[in-house]
Amino acid sequence: MNVKQALQLMQDSFDSMQRSGMIEEKIKVTPDTIILGTGSSLDSLGFVTFISDLEERVSAETGTEHYLILTEIHETNADQAFLSAEGLAVYVEKITG
Repeated sequence: MNVKQALQLMQDSFDSMQRSGMIEEKIKVTPDTIILGTGSSLDSLGFVTFISDLEERVSAETGTEHYLILTEIHETNADQAFLSAEGLAVYVEKITG
């Protein structure tokens, strides 16, 4: 899975969360979208729901079970005070490659 595909899965996840009422406003995923940290549209419950949903989507897309491990995500993004969609997408590409 590449970064572009991972970003699309994130968009699909946010769209699903909006349809279900978990988040109120539509989130347009770009590489700069803040997923976690100052500037994120997600509260803690929304973040956990998003990560769980994204895990399921990544696993379904690849046909292999994958887990998004926060400490590993941080290691690939350690120089940032926040987690961007691009940082998460790079991690997803790494674990699915």
